[in-house]
Amino acid sequence: MNQICQTPLEHAQYNQVIDLLPYPIAIINSVGVIQLVNNSWKEFICFKRFNINDWVGINYLNLYRQDPNNSQASQTDITQNLEQILSQDIDCIKVEYHCEDKHCNHFFQLSANKIRINHTDYLMVSHEEVLAKEELIESQQRLSIAADAAQIGIWDYDLNSQSLHWDSWMYKIYGICPNETQAAYSIWANSVHPEDLAQAVNDFNKAVSTGENFDSEFRIIRGDGEIRNIQASAKVITDNQNIAIRLIGANIDITQSKKSETKIYELAYFDQLTKLPNRRLLKDRVSQSLVLNRKLKSYGSLLFIDIDQFKAVNDLHHHDTGDKALKALADRISNSIEPEATACRLDGDKFMVFLPHVANEKLEAMKHVKSIARKLMQKIQQPLTLNDTAYKLTASIGMTLFNGEAVCIENLIKQAELAMYKVKESGRNNISFYDPQMQIEILQRKQMENDLERAVVNDEFILFYQPQVSYNNGVVGAEALLRWFPLEQGIIYPNEFIPQLEETGLIILVGEKVLYDGCKKLQQWANTPEFSQLTLSVNVSSAQLLHEGFSSYVTQLINQFKIKPGKLKLEITESTFIENIDATVAVMNELANVGVQFSLDDFGTGFSSLSYLKSLPLTELKIDKSFIKDLLEDKSDMAISKTIVSLANSLGLDVIAEGVECIEQLQLLHQLGCNNYQGYYYNRASDADEFETFTRNYNKQLLCQVSEDDGGDLSIIHG
Repeated sequence: MNQICQTPLEHAQYNQVIDLLPYPIAIINSVGVIQLVNNSWKEFICFKRFNINDWVGINYLNLYRQDPNNSQASQTDITQNLEQILSQDIDCIKVEYHCEDKHCNHFFQLSANKIRINHTDYLMVSHEEVLAKEELIESQQRLSIAADAAQIGIWDYDLNSQSLHWDSWMYKIYGICPNETQAAYSIWANSVHPEDLAQAVNDFNKAVSTGENFDSEFRIIRGDGEIRNIQASAKVITDNQNIAIRLIGANIDITQSKKSETKIYELAYFDQLTKLPNRRLLKDRVSQSLVLNRKLKSYGSLLFIDIDQFKAVNDLHHHDTGDKALKALADRISNSIEPEATACRLDGDKFMVFLPHVANEKLEAMKHVKSIARKLMQKIQQPLTLNDTAYKLTASIGMTLFNGEAVCIENLIKQAELAMYKVKESGRNNISFYDPQMQIEILQRKQMENDLERAVVNDEFILFYQPQVSYNNGVVGAEALLRWFPLEQGIIYPNEFIPQLEETGLIILVGEKVLYDGCKKLQQWANTPEFSQLTLSVNVSSAQLLHEGFSSYVTQLINQFKIKPGKLKLEITESTFIENIDATVAVMNELANVGVQFSLDDFGTGFSSLSYLKSLPLTELKIDKSFIKDLLEDKSDMAISKTIVSLANSLGLDVIAEGVECIEQLQLLHQLGCNNYQGYYYNRASDADEFETFTRNYNKQLLCQVSEDDGGDLSIIHG
């Protein structure tokens, strides 16, 4: 069904008016289909023979054409007149007819008047029995009451005498006291908002000159100074020469409807926190610009802005602090761009700047966009004081150009986003233009993701073991290192697939398999005397450690495989706990209570503080291989290694050095007080069989050496 009212408010007003009228009224569209009827229409005695419950959607003309109870003359007269007013430039018809059947024997007058509602023409059709003068007066009173109940102002303007009549509601709508000011054209014109007056007067004059219905929407300034939105409509009355002589119309206060429309628009097209345009409005503006870019052969640009490490600020402080920061950043970004540019907030800490027309030459456009990006970075980097605390934030900005060629807007946004992530990968706080190679890398990552999913299903991940050697006690443990053996391919090492596992979330499934296989191997070693002393170190990421149920899963494995306390060691990095120290400590304490030990991997490469170390239930620090590599030549590396050993001793922690590749490194580490080692000097990571063979032979050789030397110098075997 065609809707004739824009809003439920307006629909209710029209229903309210016509329902109060005593005679049947229907509103039909341009092809004769009924859109709205009042209660009197439903009960009209002449219609009882039709036995229709729902009139809306019925073609009124067809109903008369097919009605055998109407006389041929009445049928023809009514249908012809209705067809004439619908198809020709006629505003009103009146037809008298006789309705005679078992329900009725009366004469009626059918009236059809053209009306305009919200820029659309309709017919208001009514059936009225010939009334006495007193009944007519009563009907007019009812109409006045109905209009008053619906809060519709009625006005009547005589063009010849220039006299204007307002009913009481017109005075109320305009905020004018009828006892102080009489209605006049000048009063109305002075009330209309100056910005809207010209259009309203133009609409009025057009109706007078053409005889078409007056339909206009404008603002008024009431007598009390309040601004209201008005919808005005009127019927033009003409004389025998078809010259307008009078307008009779209505005013409706639609201010609340306008406010609702504005609110809906704001919700649909603007970010509610920063008040910047959102993605939907951005896409709309880019879409319009593409047409002009193509026509002018000019370049536009999108800049994707991501605030570096904003999550840490948001997590470390209250979210209201983060919201204040986002609003301040939004102001800085929007105030740093040209008036014709658009700054929008996509979501979270991600913003976008749209530059519609940069330059006609590509190199010039790139230069200009880079200049704007640098300016944005400088503005964002300025100290930001919130709640008496100063913050210095940075941004990663990706950029892309377009010149109106056929392209998907979402692809343009994605290009700028890819360029931004390239900056992130390169260390943040910089800018980068989109390069098609980035898309190739994305496709490669997608292929890697598919391959990893297949690898999980096909059980293509195998645990390798690298010996951990004590200076005095031989091989005392191993670090479990994952290797991927795709079908019909060679071995793939962790640095090539672990980041993708973390990005896709598959690290949770794969991590559980590693822990399961590792605990199963620990049980086998515990039941084999020559391996019963071995511990196993397993790397876990922050995603695993903080994943719901991680602690319960590890505890279940410990109970299932009867793992003794101290045998399972989980290696974490500094980045694991720095993001959420409280939650990390809670999980670590739960596992420490069931005998799990913890080693801090890559120690010294990040931003650990003593306060963090004191709060974590650690048993071991691991000197990163980056300090071991140049240990013999670089005094700084030696000093750092010595400090780590000293710190571990003072905290009562074990210490192990990874990446030991030669005897000289081992001997220097031993002199510094580090007595546990891991690296190629002893053995590379290998499968379980090779690791166990190495462990058996090495410990047997060590035992023989100890027996021969009777507890003497062990440096021989380490050399």
